[in-house]
Amino acid sequence: MIRPLTAASLLLCLVSLPGCVTGPGTGALLPVGDPEVFAAEVQPVLAAGCSNPSCHGNAGRPLEVYAPFMHRLDPDRVHLDEPITEAELVLNRLRAAAFLRDCDDPDLSALLTKPLAPAAGGCEHTGGTVYEDDSEPDYQTLRAWASEAIDEAGRSQ
Repeated sequence: MIRPLTAASLLLCLVSLPGCVTGPGTGALLPVGDPEVFAAEVQPVLAAGCSNPSCHGNAGRPLEVYAPFMHRLDPDRVHLDEPITEAELVLNRLRAAAFLRDCDDPDLSALLTKPLAPAAGGCEHTGGTVYEDDSEPDYQTLRAWASEAIDEAGRSQ
């Protein structure tokens, strides 16, 4: 009998296979960052600003975000007033980390440039500008996590 992967074992498998996670030949670890910081600080930012079904709260988006009351791994849980599961949290973290892949500078990552206004150094975002400039608190939360995750991945190599 094959046992299903737990969220922790899924994360371990994904970060332990750097060639598969980051692309052929790079050998770089996916910068996943601190899970507690992600859960306490980053997940609420993504849930509040990105999880609407017309945005990243659906399976058709690269940064698919699970959140309470919104998109869920189990479609029967959509719109329920309950916390996201550990598996959903791990998947959100991995997806956010994928937007940091192959970046040495968090300010150049897709996680930070996509929502930032082009006038402030960002790039076009289908959902429009989320942050007018890099001083906004939620942007700073994402940046702090991204910076630490990139630094941690660099130290682990």
